[in-house]
Amino acid sequence: MKTIVLLCFVALALANEDAKIVNYQFEIAEDGSYDSKFQTTNGINANEDGISYPGNEPETGNYVRTGSYSYEWEGVTYTVTWTADENGFHPEGEHLPDFSHTREHIGDISEGQ
Repeated sequence: MKTIVLLCFVALALANEDAKIVNYQFEIAEDGSYDSKFQTTNGINANEDGISYPGNEPETGNYVRTGSYSYEWEGVTYTVTWTADENGFHPEGEHLPDFSHTREHIGDISEGQ
């Protein structure tokens, strides 16, 4: 988890070398859930929350995470909301194509295995 957060900060630094993080908050609750958010001087805002669901065997289970981020590009603010779970990463935004129908066209990839 900390690796993902660190990679996000690195990506931000590369996007604008003068950008600084002006607000960063991260909390982990006793049940293993977490909340995180940050804001930068160049107008990037992001938040995320999630919880881990352990599996029946060691090293199994999954995370269910949700979040959003927004940024400005050439005077337009873009916002992406997303979920990530055992079925993958699912971003949504007015500027993104709608891939919700994709599974019905390609089928369940686990069927052929």
